[in-house]
Amino acid sequence: MKAALLSGAAALALGVGAVPAFAATTDASSSSSSASSSSVGPTSQTTKSSAEFDTSPNAAIALDSAPNIGFGANATPNGKINMVYSAATADNPVEVSNPGLGSGWNVQVKNTAFTDATGDTLKGAVLSLGEPDVSAGNQGNPSTEPSATAFKLDGTGTNALVFDAAAKGGLGIWDAEYGLAEITLAVPAGQMGGIYSSTMTWQLNDTPQ
Repeated sequence: MKAALLSGAAALALGVGAVPAFAATTDASSSSSSASSSSVGPTSQTTKSSAEFDTSPNAAIALDSAPNIGFGANATPNGKINMVYSAATADNPVEVSNPGLGSGWNVQVKNTAFTDATGDTLKGAVLSLGEPDVSAGNQGNPSTEPSATAFKLDGTGTNALVFDAAAKGGLGIWDAEYGLAEITLAVPAGQMGGIYSSTMTWQLNDTPQ
């Protein structure tokens, strides 16, 4: 950058022979060094981290448990009204463990008629399980939670859907827990006394329903 500098003083003209004054300029760059340039190096870096998780080729989704249900001892229902009994015991949740397979899965159940040792059946009996509480076996499980539904069994061997996980969902361990108040047995009046039992068959399938 050049700067103009005023040099000398104005001459005073007193008649002839007056000496004129001149403005002179100088180049500032001639008396100072050029500004030095500076360079800035990299201020960020991009890196990667990796992790490998291997699922055994022999791994399989498993049905770990299902409930045995008891209704205790009751008076034979032969009054004017049909009876509904709440469960007295239910020992296990419906539990499914998935070691890392993305197929999805579902659990279904069917039952036989309630029958005693002599072959008599509890005619018209309907076993009902309400909607259970669903929870993971560990805190913070990030996979899609499976759904569980209420169902009824009438002893005819018809399957009912219990527990269902979508593809890539239901990973890890998942429980469907039935409270005693959610399990009932409806029995119409007009029955023989006896100890009746029904076999429940719980079936795991490695596909979503």
